[in-house]
Amino acid sequence: MPDPFSATRCAHIAVVGAGWWSQGWHLPHLSRNYHAQITAIVEPCEAPRSTLNPDLKTTEELQKLYAVPVFKTFDEFLASPEAEQTDGVIIATTHSAHYEVGMKAIGRFHVLMEKPMTTDLAEADWLAQAASKSDHIFMLNNTANFRDSTEKVHNMVKSKIGQVRSVNCYMAAALLWLFEDPENVGWIKPTGSMQGNGFGLGQMSHALAWLYFVTDLEPEKVCCSMLHSEKTGADITDIAIVHCAGNAIMSIHGTASMPFKSYFESTKHIHMKIFGSGGVLSYGGEDQHPESGGLRLELFDGTDQHLPGFYFENYQAEGDGPESLQVFLSGCGCDA
Repeated sequence: MPDPFSATRCAHIAVVGAGWWSQGWHLPHLSRNYHAQITAIVEPCEAPRSTLNPDLKTTEELQKLYAVPVFKTFDEFLASPEAEQTDGVIIATTHSAHYEVGMKAIGRFHVLMEKPMTTDLAEADWLAQAASKSDHIFMLNNTANFRDSTEKVHNMVKSKIGQVRSVNCYMAAALLWLFEDPENVGWIKPTGSMQGNGFGLGQMSHALAWLYFVTDLEPEKVCCSMLHSEKTGADITDIAIVHCAGNAIMSIHGTASMPFKSYFESTKHIHMKIFGSGGVLSYGGEDQHPESGGLRLELFDGTDQHLPGFYFENYQAEGDGPESLQVFLSGCGCDA
């Protein structure tokens, strides 16, 4: 797999899936980014709809707005001249379609896939195996993992905390409106081999991707309990104990049950504590509100360091995209 930080030219990108996230983030970001050019959009529904955004544009409107062709299927796109001009694809389809599109894209294009990766563990393994054999990059869009603050935490864990012994992970969000609405089928109903759906799959990947990156822990055994919505059956609270290689243990608590105020005010509350042979690192706050928290490093040698500012995921709709997109475009060969 090539180095995603090397770049020589502009990247030509196709966006697969034109739902609320692509229309609100991916497509506008790419259109404003001087290092990217949109080559095509793939969307099977002529009039995409979402309870998260009732004003989505039709595919005809998207075609006119971005001046690119719109294909109904990924296979149609693959057979088109536009595919020959495309360096990378952003996969933002329904979660259950990630695997099928991803397997067709790996090896031909660089891939940036939205989280969660798949709705099936075996499919995730197969995607990872295929990506490891490809000479193209394969990325998951965990935006928090590409921020400078995350790299700083990762380095502190390695150099200061020492051997990680235990971890406490807490994430709460005001998302009952999402998981208790029967119309949000993709978020509440299982597909394929899934035994359920809800907050655990749809949201905890945000926190866990960050946690596994900064600690380098490898899970081996999981014991989990869930509380489910009486309205939809979706899990809305998840508590797990994860035993990891190296005799480390993780305690995880996630819930959708925070009171909702507004989109700006009701962001995720995240608190992480990483205990190791050298001391403890704490990092927490309210996502999108840097002033709400920060980092604290307490070591057995007497160090007690406070660093203000909580920077987790980058959801800015304005501008030319988060750090993860910039890395992806660089990996596609642009000059970002």
